[in-house]
Amino acid sequence: MQDREIKLGATLAHLIDSRGYSRNRRPILDAVGVSAAALSQYTRDQARPSLQKLLALAEFFGVTLDYLVYGEPMGAIPDHGPLARYVNHALGEIQTKASRHSAQVVRLGRLIADQIDATARQLGSVAGEGLVLDDEVYRLERYCVSADIMPLNLAFNVISMDDGDAAPGQFLQVVAENLQKGCTYRFLLTGAEEEQRDVVGRFRVLLGAHNVSDHVNQNCAFRWTDQPVLAGAALYRLDLESLKQDEPLLYEQFSAYLDDDGQLGYLVRPNNESNFDMLMSSARVEPARQAFEALWATAGRL
Repeated sequence: MQDREIKLGATLAHLIDSRGYSRNRRPILDAVGVSAAALSQYTRDQARPSLQKLLALAEFFGVTLDYLVYGEPMGAIPDHGPLARYVNHALGEIQTKASRHSAQVVRLGRLIADQIDATARQLGSVAGEGLVLDDEVYRLERYCVSADIMPLNLAFNVISMDDGDAAPGQFLQVVAENLQKGCTYRFLLTGAEEEQRDVVGRFRVLLGAHNVSDHVNQNCAFRWTDQPVLAGAALYRLDLESLKQDEPLLYEQFSAYLDDDGQLGYLVRPNNESNFDMLMSSARVEPARQAFEALWATAGRL
């Protein structure tokens, strides 16, 4: 293939004349950044412009480099300006969004870290080995097959209002759900008998609102004892397989306090200032159950 003939001088001279710059070349000189003498030398092929100057000349006249240098058929230089501006704008948006996203990630990470620290401090200060929080008790009770509870009062299930009405307590919902599943409850109450009888009546009404009246009659029993009791207690028999499957971390947390029959026991806190109860060792659960059975056998029905 033969080399193409360079026609820069003739083509440039033709462009200058045909575009009306023969008498006033100043716009060309200013746009390209050359002197009048240099431009004159280009038109006579006495000097060759640098690639930068060639590009500037082609852009000024709106022609391709091929046409400018070789005199080949003229075509307008594609206007890449809008595309370039669009690309730059898109890149700018991406960078802005990336920066914003990075800032959000950093902020979110900081918030999560703060929450983790706060939770760790809370657990370290109010809960530890052998202690169980109310929320954990609630989650454990959901897996009860049976529950024998000797509360100091029924405030966790029934909230007595000043006007004589009652509202559901924190644990009433899980009791209702468990009764529907066939879980059995025995509540052994102490204190003033008439007062407890009134609270039990309200408890039954609240459970009835959950459409479990039949289950209450069959699977939920209340008795009262006049024996002195220093602390409340709860004895759960849990569905260990379901607990392990649904709440593996919770099971792992309390596995050391479970006996082979899935029994778990804890002492109910004696005041409202604490928010945790104390777990019984697995070896203490069975003796506690025997003590409960002895009290239950001599207690009166409510």
